[in-house]
Order: sequence, then C-alpha cells, then structure tokens
Amino acid sequence: MYRLRMGSGLQPLQAFPACSGPAVVLGRRQGAAAPERGELALATVVAELDAAGPAPRVVVLRLADRDDAGWVEEAVGWLAARGRRPLVRTAVPLPRGLVEAVRRAGATVLLEIAYPEPEVQRALLGAGAEPAASLLLHAQHLRACGIEVAAIVGPLLPAVHDERVIAAMMQHIFAADLVDVHVTVGRLGAARLAALADVLPWPTIAAMARAFGIDPAHELAELGVRLPAPANLSLRRAAERLADHVGLRIDACGCAAQCQLDPEERPPFVSVLTTELFPAESA
Repeated sequence: MYRLRMGSGLQPLQAFPACSGPAVVLGRRQGAAAPERGELALATVVAELDAAGPAPRVVVLRLADRDDAGWVEEAVGWLAARGRRPLVRTAVPLPRGLVEAVRRAGATVLLEIAYPEPEVQRALLGAGAEPAASLLLHAQHLRACGIEVAAIVGPLLPAVHDERVIAAMMQHIFAADLVDVHVTVGRLGAARLAALADVLPWPTIAAMARAFGIDPAHELAELGVRLPAPANLSLRRAAERLADHVGLRIDACGCAAQCQLDPEERPPFVSVLTTELFPAESA
C-alpha cells in the first residue's frame, strides 16, 4: 500500500493490480476536508506515488460527495495527458463540468451501488452519498454522452446484504442498461458500525457482528475488521451467481479497472517525480 508523507487531503485509499499495471484509488479519508485544487497539489501526490514505486498506470479518483467534483475535474485531464488511465469512482451524480472533463479524457465512470435504500447507502458509503436510484438514472445520462459506465456493488456485508437485497441490486443495475460490475466486500469499522446501527434493526447488526467474529459493543479501530475468508468467499460467490443470473458480468477484463471499457489510446506514460515538477526552462 502506498503511503504519502505529505499533509495533503488527497490520499491513496487502495492499491490493486490492473491489466495495464499498478493501480491506485485516490480520495480523502472519511471526515477529511476536500483535497486542494490545482495541478501542483496533484503533481506532488503523483510524484510521491511514482517515487514509492511501482508508478501507478491506472488512477481511480473517488468522489465521496459533491465537494470533490472540483479537484476531480482538474485531475482527470491532467492524468490522461501524462499517459495514465483515469477512472472516476463516485457516490454522487457528476456535475456538468466534470461530465465534460470525463468525456474529453475518455475516462470510465464507476458508480457505487451499496444498497437499495438511501439511508443504508449513506451509512455504507458516507454521509455525502446519494441514493442508488439517482446514480443509476445518472448512468443513462452518462451513456448518452458517450461515457463508459460500470457499477461497483458494495461494500457488501453479511446479514446486511442477504440474497434478496443483492438480487434486487443486480436487477436494478441491469435495468439501468449497465453490463459490467465489480463486487467489494466491506470491512467493519467504528464509524460504519455506528452509522448502520442508526438505520438497521438490532438483530441485523448483531448477526453482522457475529459474522465478523466480534461483539457489536466492542471498540473497533477506524480502519476496520476484515471478514473471515470463508464468509468473504461465500458472500462474493453469492453476488457473482446473482449477477450472472440477470446477465451482468463481473470484472470481464480480469481486474477491477474494467479495462474492456477503455478504447482510448493515451500519450506515452510520463513519470512525475518531484525533481521533474519544476524543470529548468530552456535558454
């Protein structure tokens, strides 16, 4: 996992292997202020990632709420011009300016679909997340603009997501004329547990906690507890089966970056190291 030394609000949230090379998700931690805008702030973060190595060839930009639209709009074109593949992962519909930036860069949009009911969607994704129904309606607008769209289903949690709920989510995604999905299984941290306890009945919360092997009253770290491997696999397999049943495909290219949706030919890859941020001007 990449770790930044800088105090920027922009942070690497996750690293994963993509078909074209290393990939990283950039965004802000829950409760943090929106990252600084401007090319210098983004270049500094990317330079640190390149220096830490291996340099990410795929960069996923996550919108937690509408306040993130400004820095993401600036970042999409900047990354594409330097040979990176940008993706926009969002829990909110994109404003007009960002839609146009995504279209120009040939970026793919990943819509976060966590639960059919808006209050549970927000508990799982953060207070700024908007209803899954709004996101799926927005998918049709993006497709009409010539933008490729996929859905991220999750974070799935045991007891919270039973087969009935997962099946409904997959059916809604298919009805929105989407084909490609990626499934995530969530961790259980203190903030997420508290948010879910506010919107779900206690028996559901207790069953979920038991699946994680914890007492729901237990003090949890903010980073969260992972689901044991057998339960994780079972939840993933159920989601895969239900997705296949309605005609959806999971990670068709073999990775979470949905590479099959990227027809763009990008400029040569450019490593953005700190020493290259201020190149000397030619005489």
